[in-house]
Amino acid sequence: MSGVSREELLSWDLLSPQGLTSNQLKSYQARVDAVHAVVAGSSIAAVAKRHGLNAKTLALTLRNTQQTSPDGRPWGWRACLPYRVRNTSQRLAAEFPAAAGPGAFNSFLRKLPEFEEMLIGYAGPLPSRNERSAKFDRFFKLLKKTVQKSVPADRYPANDKSCARRSVLQYLKRLRQGSPFVDDGFEIEDATLASQLNEVFALQMGDWVQFDGHSLDTNFNVEGEDADGNPFFQTILKTWLIVGYFALLRLCCSWRLSYSTNYNGTEFNAACADSLREWFVRDLVAPSMSYEPGACIGSMSAIGFLATGAITSVDNAMAHKLKVNRLRMASELMGVIHFGHSHIPETRGHLEAWNKRMEEAVIRKLPGGFRPAGELSGATKTNGYKFEKFPLQPTALEDLMDVTISAYNISPINPLQNRTPVQALQSFVASGGWLFATKDHEDRARSLSKHNFTVTIRGDRRKRRQPYARFGHAKYRAASMKNRWDLLGQKFAAEVDIHDGRFLHLYTASGELFVVLRALRPWGNSPHSLALRRLIQHRSRTDGFEISGAEDAVIAYREHVRRNFSSEHGAALAATRHRRDLDAASEAALVAQETTLPLAEIGQQRAPAEDLFVPITGRVNLGRKGPKQ
Repeated sequence: MSGVSREELLSWDLLSPQGLTSNQLKSYQARVDAVHAVVAGSSIAAVAKRHGLNAKTLALTLRNTQQTSPDGRPWGWRACLPYRVRNTSQRLAAEFPAAAGPGAFNSFLRKLPEFEEMLIGYAGPLPSRNERSAKFDRFFKLLKKTVQKSVPADRYPANDKSCARRSVLQYLKRLRQGSPFVDDGFEIEDATLASQLNEVFALQMGDWVQFDGHSLDTNFNVEGEDADGNPFFQTILKTWLIVGYFALLRLCCSWRLSYSTNYNGTEFNAACADSLREWFVRDLVAPSMSYEPGACIGSMSAIGFLATGAITSVDNAMAHKLKVNRLRMASELMGVIHFGHSHIPETRGHLEAWNKRMEEAVIRKLPGGFRPAGELSGATKTNGYKFEKFPLQPTALEDLMDVTISAYNISPINPLQNRTPVQALQSFVASGGWLFATKDHEDRARSLSKHNFTVTIRGDRRKRRQPYARFGHAKYRAASMKNRWDLLGQKFAAEVDIHDGRFLHLYTASGELFVVLRALRPWGNSPHSLALRRLIQHRSRTDGFEISGAEDAVIAYREHVRRNFSSEHGAALAATRHRRDLDAASEAALVAQETTLPLAEIGQQRAPAEDLFVPITGRVNLGRKGPKQ
């Protein structure tokens, strides 16, 4: 019961609010509509949810409407005005602050409310310690113009060299963290920001999947060789765990490790693709490790089919860096793709809680584990083992993570009434719960890493330069396009796998496969990701590393990393981060050596006709190679 009658509503003086900002007017109108709805018979809780208000704030507003104001009349509709508006005479600043100091920025905002409106209206990215934001820089120029126009030159922030940039950033960060505005009764003001998707959507158990990268609280020592072949150790200061996680089920569906200062979009793409693949136990290198009975990652082993989320939340710090992620997530992960604000873990609270449990259970028990520095204390070690004495074996660490994560999925937890995530999933399916799944999940996992774009066929008929396509620092050719001069200048839809950039698929306007091109030397032999190709190209420009004359850029880079392992921390980091590509190149080289025939056998197997010479790169000349034998 609200205690307010229809007769009292009619007796209240009608207001014509003037001088309110758009947000203040919106807040006032929402409260007025809510009061009408409660008086009509609706419950306070239902009305508050419908109008985006806090239930306690609405109840306080209803009480205030009947209180007597200083003029002897009930507050009435005036109680629906936000507290800052009702008490504006007490909070208005007499003039702009004279200089920077405690409370100066808030006084400036009260004196110039349109400046605060500009801050509230900004929704772009904010700069971080290691990354600038061009959009914020442009926005800050507009703020500076507003200050120069409205604030005297001898007053704050016009007299501040940085124009209160730090205060502006702090204000925006607090705003995005959902800091509540406190009313005079210490009740939360209207329209509290939702920090979780389940406060916006009515989600079922298997609907919501979260992806995020978490920096592990430990250092690792990796072993390599110096230029003379002697053992040498380098330190990896940061390692990332990229995880896919059913938030409401508390079930992990995929994971990846990245040894780097920051993980990239390619590694994030691989973690997303793994969530669409069936999980299999690994061939563990350590005989002391073993999987728990019934342990699994994902849903295939638990319910017989692979489920995916209807809503996918990703961290906007790295997820958007790779264009293929933005395009392919909607088409292959499907459903709603939610790019949350970067560096605000509260929007992925379930996964952050899981990361914390993993830290306490495993990571901080490893040699080199530590507890990060807090506001009042520095970083502290969590065990007595020195990481320098325990070199990292990446495969063994990945085995440990796989065994631990799969065991967690069958461990009872309190949020699920002491059931395991697997049991909660099985119970949900048995009760007829709906899960989002498709049969072609393997095809979608492969398609998730496919990058689509347009290429133009190049070449020169006069110089006999055969048709080719260029992409990602490499040229691509195919034997079937030899002497196809009619293709020069034509555009084709192209597709490449970002995890293996050797092949380029071209499609016609009708969507049919036209030809498959292969990268020319030095990019066409060993499997490699486009991220590794960009790294090799960058190192070749900045470090004097030559790849122009190499038969295989990946193998040449592997040797370059080995030679510089002891002198360059970046070389050691690359050797650990891209070891799969580099090891694949090494294995391919060994296979090529094993299948190479002796020169005598080659001579015996030559055809009696003419010996055709087709170079791997450069101009193609179908002629005789030297004098006829």
